[in-house]
Amino acid sequence: MLNKKELELYKKLLLDKKSKLLSGVRSLEKMSLHETSQGASGDLSSYATHPADIASDNYEQAKNLDFMDNLEVFLEDVEDALSKIENKTYGKCEKCKKVITEGRLKVEPHARLCMECKEKEEYDNKK
Repeated sequence: MLNKKELELYKKLLLDKKSKLLSGVRSLEKMSLHETSQGASGDLSSYATHPADIASDNYEQAKNLDFMDNLEVFLEDVEDALSKIENKTYGKCEKCKKVITEGRLKVEPHARLCMECKEKEEYDNKK
């Protein structure tokens, strides 16, 4: 199991990730929900916007919202990992309950599964 110093290191990594994710979500919210190409360009005239511009705006907004959803899922994983540190269950695979290797945690400190279970999950999802 991880010692106190190692847990503090992972907690710091997770808090840094959380901060960056929150910043990214806020930026995407602003871009997706508040701006169109017409508004962003400063062109607020009464002229009709070209349909291609509207389509581009809609596409960009949908893409940003999808990306924001992915960031929010990632943020939930980071918050779950922080809770596990507090509950002293951090670093254990959710499926097999074995210890997740430090190498995996250094690369992905929010990992829920050990490599063996993660590979099995990905293999099963491809079927």
